[in-house]
Amino acid sequence: MLLLTFTVGPNRYAIDVARVVELVPKVALRSVPHAPAFLAGLLPYRGKVVPVIDLGLLLGAAPCRDRLSTRIILVNDARGDHNRGKQDRDESVQDSGPSPPEREREPTLLGLVAEQVSDLTHARSEQLRPAPMRSPQAPYLDAIVQTDQGILQLIAVDKVRDVLVQEEDRSRDGG
Repeated sequence: MLLLTFTVGPNRYAIDVARVVELVPKVALRSVPHAPAFLAGLLPYRGKVVPVIDLGLLLGAAPCRDRLSTRIILVNDARGDHNRGKQDRDESVQDSGPSPPEREREPTLLGLVAEQVSDLTHARSEQLRPAPMRSPQAPYLDAIVQTDQGILQLIAVDKVRDVLVQEEDRSRDGG
């Protein structure tokens, strides 16, 4: 597995590069009034509007600082594999003909702001360990990878948007 590594606060994290669409320099974003603090804003990207999450704030650290190595990591956060969701794969196996255009879905994009985004690391399956503890407040914290440079925690990008949706539900319910 090839991992894109980055820093949030004092800790190193990683994302499977199969989920990465593009690395974008940190640019000005359109703010969203009354949004959770970790929602950095909206990024116009190739005709789409992409929500951008500040991983520093999401992970309980300080906001990611503007540095030359700070990037917006555009990821495909759709559930399933990095190209298509499980339901789409299952349906396409059952279909005998070409799929109708309405079933062809484009990737769901999400931006993640992180610092020191520059390294790629190979991880072997024997280096992966289940997360030592799970937190309902941080369902996106995934397995641990032990490397020569230390411990990396994987971010499950398909679960980051869930936290944004939970915050929206909480604010709508007045909680």
